[in-house]
Amino acid sequence: MKRGLVSLSVAILFVLQLSQGEAFAQRWSIATNVVDYLNMGTLNVESSVAVAQHYSFNAGVRYNPWTFHYGNEDKQFENRKKCMYAGLRYWPWHIYSGWWAGLQLQYQEYNRGGWLIQHAEEGDAYGLGLSLGYTLMLHKSFNIEFGASAWAGAAVYKAYSCPYCGKIVDQGSKFFLWPNNVMVSLVYIL
Repeated sequence: MKRGLVSLSVAILFVLQLSQGEAFAQRWSIATNVVDYLNMGTLNVESSVAVAQHYSFNAGVRYNPWTFHYGNEDKQFENRKKCMYAGLRYWPWHIYSGWWAGLQLQYQEYNRGGWLIQHAEEGDAYGLGLSLGYTLMLHKSFNIEFGASAWAGAAVYKAYSCPYCGKIVDQGSKFFLWPNNVMVSLVYIL
């Protein structure tokens, strides 16, 4: 977790140093993804800064601490996560308007299980993500973003026979390719 925070901080400082003050003359944005809240109450926030005419740097976090029906073997389920990411978006037209494509580095600590399947898995995942989307301007300070992303990387994990029992059935590391996010974000531009 500490390595992820240090890496994210270094990436932000690096991009701000490259821009040499341009970032402060450009626009900033802050956003939250409504769809994440529907994913068992996942809290989230993303901030972005324009670093050039067609590029913006974005960083965000997603956090879900909830376990539902805790202590009930047959009904307990969870999709807990601590996720941090940082990336770059390319905007063919203008920053914060129209189509965009993005690349991001991501770290996630996760614990999920019991919802659609009875077994559970927890671990740490590191990877690279690709996202595509469209931003609709509603006002000079408010936008709605629509998009989707996927990511691939490596995960160090433990698998359990159920979310409650704690009996380990598998552990190790593996390559993954997972859907990452479906976005309908409310964006405020500063």
